Amino acid sequence: MYIMKEWILEIRENIIMFFRNYGKIIAISILFFIGGVMLYQIIILLTPQKLRVSFLDIGQGDSILIQTPSGHTMLVDGGPTNKILEKLSKQLNYFDNDIDVIVATHPDADHVTGLIPVLEKYNVHTVVISKAESITGVFADLTKHIEDESADVRVAEINDEIDFHDGVIATILYPPKNYTEKFIGKKNDTNDASVSMEIKFGNDTFLLTGDLPSTEEGKLIIAGLDKNITVYKAGHHGSKSSNGELLLKYSKPEYAVISAGKDNRYGHPNPEALERLQKYSKEILSTITHGTISFITDGRLMEVETEK
Repeated sequence: MYIMKEWILEIRENIIMFFRNYGKIIAISILFFIGGVMLYQIIILLTPQKLRVSFLDIGQGDSILIQTPSGHTMLVDGGPTNKILEKLSKQLNYFDNDIDVIVATHPDADHVTGLIPVLEKYNVHTVVISKAESITGVFADLTKHIEDESADVRVAEINDEIDFHDGVIATILYPPKNYTEKFIGKKNDTNDASVSMEIKFGNDTFLLTGDLPSTEEGKLIIAGLDKNITVYKAGHHGSKSSNGELLLKYSKPEYAVISAGKDNRYGHPNPEALERLQKYSKEILSTITHGTISFITDGRLMEVETEK
């Protein structure tokens, strides 16, 4: 018992001596750590938060990732394969398993196939879909995955808004309320139903039109499209049936982005469309030559990052 008491007293003395010798150093270190954390938080608060819009290089198709200043995410289309998962892993935090909004602009496979593995891997809170439907197996599979996700499903309509409450607002410009599907023979024209939207943040506006044909592009102007567009995702991968003179002359985009696959069988981008894009936009960028193209803005100043 006496030995035990001596042992306890010795430990106590050692602890007292340790704090006498190193207590100030420990206290100063803790204060420096707390100060560093507070300084980091102040820097974060004072640093202008930015919007990042990335046109992902997923081959012959479309997929656009929007990351807002407060950390919200919206994915517009998913491309033709599961390659989208590889691209998202490079853009999103490893531990981020949530996507706030997914938009399927229309049912074509080169836009929605990749959304199926995205719905399997990520927790998706809201899904925005086109008014058009399709009889394809891909569309049926997508529909089942959306149902299984138990997300809030909205059918896109003009003037619908997605407000991220951090300065970023996405507004649907098309389709109109009275939209009815058009048919070519027995097939419905899904391109004609492409969900089109403008995304605003500060002085910058992004225009995304899916595969909307030029015959419908004038309706975007009637819907209240901004007069000057910062970044325009060229319609239908640079097809000559989109990117009409009326829309381009009206919007005069600073940047036009073409999302298409190298040596694709459709001949996208089409020379006629390229000629119109060159006439009215200041710079044309393509995923074929640049890989993933990202625009980062604080609402005033724009940076452009490319993968290649």
